[in-house]
Amino acid sequence: MDLVIGIGNLLRRDDGIGPRVAEALRVSPSVSACAVCELVPELVLRLRDARRVLFVDADARGTDVRLGRVRDEGSRWGHTLGPEGLLELAARAFGSAPDAWVLSVPGFDFGYGEGLSDRAEGFVPQAVERASRWLSEGQVSADGA
Repeated sequence: MDLVIGIGNLLRRDDGIGPRVAEALRVSPSVSACAVCELVPELVLRLRDARRVLFVDADARGTDVRLGRVRDEGSRWGHTLGPEGLLELAARAFGSAPDAWVLSVPGFDFGYGEGLSDRAEGFVPQAVERASRWLSEGQVSADGA
């Protein structure tokens, strides 16, 4: 099974782009998608049965939609858990972790409020297409990888 995790807070404008993209994808018996405000240790249970995982998140410094592998740069523990840390937890708990990718989507307005800015909204179709292609092809070339 492939898993898509849309990360972001729907009450912080463009931060909600990850959940928006994840919810727009067509799921099937071989694809599962969920939206979360942040990565938490409990998500490791969703990784147990995943062959691959795609994390979709807003990028405040981004200028285009980018897809790349999650790099093992050592986990960063604290108040937030990144994809690397979640994968490390899965490996420790289950002996392995799924192949992991990140789809970064430009965000511009992270203030309080609902709905994406017009600029971020313009990237949604491209992000959905990129994620859909990743799902259908099994593996696509990563930007810069």
